Amino acid sequence: MPTPEEILNGLSLAANKFTTLSIAWHVILLAFLILLFSGRKFNQKIVAAGMAILLLSVGIIAVLVSNPFNAIMFALAALVFGIIYLKFKPVQTGMKWDLVSVAGLVMVLFGFVYPHFLDGAPFYKYLYASPLGLIPCPTLSAFIGFTLMLHGFSSKKWMLVAALFGLFYGIFGVLRLKVYLDIGLIVGSVILLVYSFIYKKSL
Repeated sequence: MPTPEEILNGLSLAANKFTTLSIAWHVILLAFLILLFSGRKFNQKIVAAGMAILLLSVGIIAVLVSNPFNAIMFALAALVFGIIYLKFKPVQTGMKWDLVSVAGLVMVLFGFVYPHFLDGAPFYKYLYASPLGLIPCPTLSAFIGFTLMLHGFSSKKWMLVAALFGLFYGIFGVLRLKVYLDIGLIVGSVILLVYSFIYKKSL
């Protein structure tokens, strides 16, 4: 298994080499966030497919920086969420303003400005080029955040898989890599996990 230093070097390489892609993801997700704020509703199957593609993006970048573990994990995650999404009905989904959505918004913003791995970059660069869509933790933070904002697409399976996946990477980041920022991902994952158990689909 690679050493923590080797893993961190690979994550740093991904964050600094593919900033154009991370900027593109920032633009796409910011536009989506603004439309959600405006009250716009979306076909939940399309949104879920887009979120699975976001995870696949991390898997592709992992291949390009020779990180087979993340490549396999995120390809599998994209596949699992893709299978779950196939059972979704093409209904409209939007954001409801409640504590769950607010927690989700905080997680999305955390993923958007994740302040780590950009070598010597000024802080403002993280506002548009944090490694969202490139490496696991900021991507999963945004993924879990949007999941919370959209109340898990009313799917306990989606919420449970997302929460467990986020917990794995958050705990790994803190304990193995000593990236203590990933405590934020752990907190968001726990919130989603709890919500997945108490969620009751409205009639």
